Amino acid sequence: MNRRALVLVSLMMVGVALAVGATQVELQYFWSTTCPDCQIMWDFLRGLQEEYSDLVIVDHEVTFNPDNWRLMVTLAGVYELDHVTTPTVFVGELAVTGIGRAVELRIRQEVERCLEVGCPSPMERLPKRRAWVLSPLEILALIAVGILVFLYLSG
Repeated sequence: MNRRALVLVSLMMVGVALAVGATQVELQYFWSTTCPDCQIMWDFLRGLQEEYSDLVIVDHEVTFNPDNWRLMVTLAGVYELDHVTTPTVFVGELAVTGIGRAVELRIRQEVERCLEVGCPSPMERLPKRRAWVLSPLEILALIAVGILVFLYLSG
């Protein structure tokens, strides 16, 4: 192999190594301001992000943002997640809710797998139309309005 070809092959190998090393993993995190377990998950995820600099965490507060609630419900449907609650994490092929060592281990393993082989963003799985469901805040508002209307009409 001549010198020029050797240099070209070396540059290509460096480029491939840089491209592989530049793989970012996107984790979608859904949380609520009223959820004490969500803070525990946040602490775990921040530690994981410190450990893996190519981990990108996109967080969505769902209590006061009905669109984020609908996004979480839509992704849960795509991932065939049975129970939708907070905290919920979507990364690679994984969708999990709740906290605990087993959940943390599953998230860590999926992040490591995605860093190794690459994974698309969970957002790429979204269908054109999101689920249209009422968020807990919207349900509470409707109940409050219903009570007020009832009191007005009965009073």
